[in-house]
Amino acid sequence: MSNLELKLNRQVFLSALYKAQGVVDRKSTVNVLSHLYMETTGSGRLALTGTDFDVVLNSEFDVDMISSGKACVNGKSIFDVVKNIDDEIVHLKLMDNNWMELRGGRSSFKLAGINPVDFPEVESPDAVNWLAFPRSVISDFIDKTSFSVSGDETRMNLNGVFMKVSPADNGLANLTMVSTDGHRLSKVELPTEVKGYEGQTVEAIVHKKGVQELKRLLDGDELEIGIGFARGFILFKSGDTVLTVRQIEDSYPDYERVIPPSSPVKLTIDKSRLVGAIKRMAILTSNKTYIVKMELGKDKMSFTSSTPEYGEGRDEVDVSYDGEIITIGFNYSYLLDVFGALRGDTVTLELSDEYGPTVISSPAEPGALFVVMPMRI
Repeated sequence: MSNLELKLNRQVFLSALYKAQGVVDRKSTVNVLSHLYMETTGSGRLALTGTDFDVVLNSEFDVDMISSGKACVNGKSIFDVVKNIDDEIVHLKLMDNNWMELRGGRSSFKLAGINPVDFPEVESPDAVNWLAFPRSVISDFIDKTSFSVSGDETRMNLNGVFMKVSPADNGLANLTMVSTDGHRLSKVELPTEVKGYEGQTVEAIVHKKGVQELKRLLDGDELEIGIGFARGFILFKSGDTVLTVRQIEDSYPDYERVIPPSSPVKLTIDKSRLVGAIKRMAILTSNKTYIVKMELGKDKMSFTSSTPEYGEGRDEVDVSYDGEIITIGFNYSYLLDVFGALRGDTVTLELSDEYGPTVISSPAEPGALFVVMPMRI
């Protein structure tokens, strides 16, 4: 029987437990997947592992080891306990029945555990091609693409963010990320400095769960994040934490065909004024369609909404336009998602008519482009 006993820095331990919260599967009928596996290493460190079979999180950190061993405990329970302990040091001790005792300050807890031999064996990919990217770049790209990933399980190749690294000039690498759900598309593409890059082209589709957990992993102050490409997997490393994500084994569609090469109408508008008008009209939209109507006329863009249950509204935004009237229906949440992802003060809308896609970008953020399809009104 293992005699695991440790003293841990509460903040370091809590950070590792936080990163694992999205990985442990609380809804699974397989009870062990809601648990975290812990095992000491010979170098005075504790290795923490969580998995739902599609995503594996491994985190390792220094501990004050009193006695080595391994344990398996419910991931949510131990996170909630450690989060609320009011002391800098957490004393962890495994009991004879696989339960775990946690003490900190004047608080003590006993958590139900399971036999660690029941934890599933985690597959480790071979021949990983590691590249190092600026964390801020990856975080920005994920913010701009994660919201438009498809949830349609019948189209698995759209259930993730497409990532591609290809050669660029001046020793840089061209990083591209794309997502689409068929109603909207997000694309970010910029040359960036990548350590370890030797001019090869690599790509992967990171499925939705992996993207969600990557966001949690990026919630730190590390300057770099490692991305590893391997057969069937893509890995992300931040500090001493590695997230291994099973790839979607499918080809991503030709997204460039969705993006219009040019549009006859191009408008640059104050973003906050535009967002305010859309939000006001969203108050009276149907909770089934989420449609607002945009009408572009001489020197103004108006937004209207109307439902028999709630009433109707209208708001106008000044624009520089002197063409024919164009009326388009939009799912307002699609527009707000895009405007929320763009950080510039102004946005550019490119459109043709009520049937064609609208392309949205910002002068302050080259390389970021969004396509929103119209709704029938």
